[in-house]
Amino acid sequence: MTEKIFLELVRKYQDKIFRHAFYLLKNSEDAKDMTQETFSRAWQHRNTIRQETAHSWMLKCVQNLCYNQLKRRKFQVHLSRKIQGHLADEEGDTLEMLLHKHSHQSNPSPDEITIKQELKQLVHQAIKELPDSMQSIVIMREIDEKSYKEIAEELDQPENTVKSIVFRARKKLREILNRLLEMQI
Repeated sequence: MTEKIFLELVRKYQDKIFRHAFYLLKNSEDAKDMTQETFSRAWQHRNTIRQETAHSWMLKCVQNLCYNQLKRRKFQVHLSRKIQGHLADEEGDTLEMLLHKHSHQSNPSPDEITIKQELKQLVHQAIKELPDSMQSIVIMREIDEKSYKEIAEELDQPENTVKSIVFRARKKLREILNRLLEMQI
């Protein structure tokens, strides 16, 4: 398929593809993204798509992209609620859960891998928002997995002081993560 023919197909079908995406997603921005992604994929496959079936190919493509987007949304909202519920629990090891140090799932889906990476980025962003004095202790405790005793010795501070700082840092992290997660939804 030539570029000229492809551009004619884009002009001819872009409104229909967008409307189909909007009907499924109920969100204009997401529908625009899925429409653009559909045409991007159509361009990549222009040598194998027949002009007579291009419209149905594009409709099927946008439909699949929208269904995947809806699955991601549902999973993200479910996971966000689960995490927010966990963040409200003062006893939970929030950072360990968010960093997925001990993943119970041996074969996660691509969506779960993506969400795990996004959550890991959120945790690192939240840690960066902590005061410097808390950052280093949180990194030592949660990421480097050092004991309170090891941290206390390394920083030449009483162990109870380290525990207190970690407790306050976790509380602050919960607040930051709740704010960041609310911005995501």
